[in-house]
Amino acid sequence: MSALPIVSISVGDPNGVGVEVLLKAFQDKRLFEHCIPVVYADYPFMQAQQAHFGTQVPLQLLRGRPNKGVLNVKSVWEKSPEIDFGKQSTAAGTAAFESLQAAALAVQQKEADALVTAPIHKAAIKSDAFPFAGHTHYLASLWGGKALMILAHQKLRVALLTDHIPLAEVASRITPDLIQEKTLQLAHTLKNDFGYSLPKIALLGLNPHAGDQGVIGSEDDRILTPAIEKLQKEEIDISGPFAADGFFGQKSYQNVDGVLSCYHDQGLVGFKTLAFGKGVNITAGLPFVRTSPDHGTAFAIAGKGIANFDSFAAAVQMACDIWNARQKNN
Repeated sequence: MSALPIVSISVGDPNGVGVEVLLKAFQDKRLFEHCIPVVYADYPFMQAQQAHFGTQVPLQLLRGRPNKGVLNVKSVWEKSPEIDFGKQSTAAGTAAFESLQAAALAVQQKEADALVTAPIHKAAIKSDAFPFAGHTHYLASLWGGKALMILAHQKLRVALLTDHIPLAEVASRITPDLIQEKTLQLAHTLKNDFGYSLPKIALLGLNPHAGDQGVIGSEDDRILTPAIEKLQKEEIDISGPFAADGFFGQKSYQNVDGVLSCYHDQGLVGFKTLAFGKGVNITAGLPFVRTSPDHGTAFAIAGKGIANFDSFAAAVQMACDIWNARQKNN
């Protein structure tokens, strides 16, 4: 492998903002100082997108080893999809899957060091080949491991006990074993990838007001509190359960290194209110590094040239930083 990490990039749904934020991010040539990027799509397609958005990024068709200082493009599509910005289409979903599959396999086969994924449209990509609720579960299936979704920005890191499942199923999924597993995963990630030797973790309560001593549900007292006490005996610095509204409202997240949320919106509403557009989605618990921006396909603004690229640039930078941290720790 190169001294610089080779970063494998999937383009997401071609009808969304993925390629736009990708090209805009690499207009800042300083990003090339941290990685060697390889985009999996189609070379004429990337040229056409560059012309559409008026970006000036050096593109190069990849035939052998990727080169430094350019956006290497690996052609993996037999036919580029017709672009209809902001529209859901099966062809775009198929192209998104083929890009993702090729980029992820490149990492698995050690042709690249880390994976950065642009946003997919979950309905468009859904198929027999991709029966998953999103990137996280697909990568866990392909690479092996137990995935943990983490949203990160500067000193705020929010991980999820449960991620892309219906709200009606959340309470039944949260068990002492799940809390143990996800807490240990988060602690390991904070140590190995972010350099916290003794990470402090806060667990948010499941019910409003963390159950109010059983008045608004018994799960916090019956499941969460005993799990926290068990982890504390194992010398894990975890506290809670905390009422989520007060925890974010009082900025208590500033006192810990990581936050563990019971369900998707509980943690991500707080995170995105504070850091949307600059955060990074990290998939921990897998054998390889994967990051993505903190936003979706943004169909409403796709193709208009106004998408903010900060989160995508941060995702590339964080993939490099995590890869470098793991080289030092392994």
